[in-house]
Amino acid sequence: MAEHPDRQRIWNKLMAFKSRAMTKEGSQTIVNEFNHKVERVGGIDAIIDKLKIMYQYFRDPEVHAAKKGLIGAALLYFIIPTDVVLDVLPAVGYVDDMTAVLLVWRLLSSELETYKRTR
Repeated sequence: MAEHPDRQRIWNKLMAFKSRAMTKEGSQTIVNEFNHKVERVGGIDAIIDKLKIMYQYFRDPEVHAAKKGLIGAALLYFIIPTDVVLDVLPAVGYVDDMTAVLLVWRLLSSELETYKRTR
C-alpha cells in the first residue's frame, strides 16, 4: 500500500483490525467505546467529524459488509490504545490514529462524502 514504513505498519494494523471489526465482539467494541473515545480525545473538529460519519456509516444496516469491515478497522484503530504508537503518549499517540482514519477515508472518500450529504 504505502512506501513510508510507519504508514505501512499502520496499514498492516488496519488490515488486522478489519477482520476483528466484522465480528460481534469487534462491532460491540466500536458501538460501546466510540463516543467515549471521541469525548476523551477532543481534537481537530474536521477529523472528529470524519470519525462520526464513519461511525454512522458503520452502523448503517444498508452498507455492504466489506465496506463496514474497512471502516470498522479504522474505528477500532482509533478506539484501541495499543496500536502502532501507544495512545498513552500525550498528543503523539493519536498521530497514527489520525493517519489510519485518513487512509481509510481517502479510500472511500467519494462514498463517504455522498453518505455525509444524504444523512
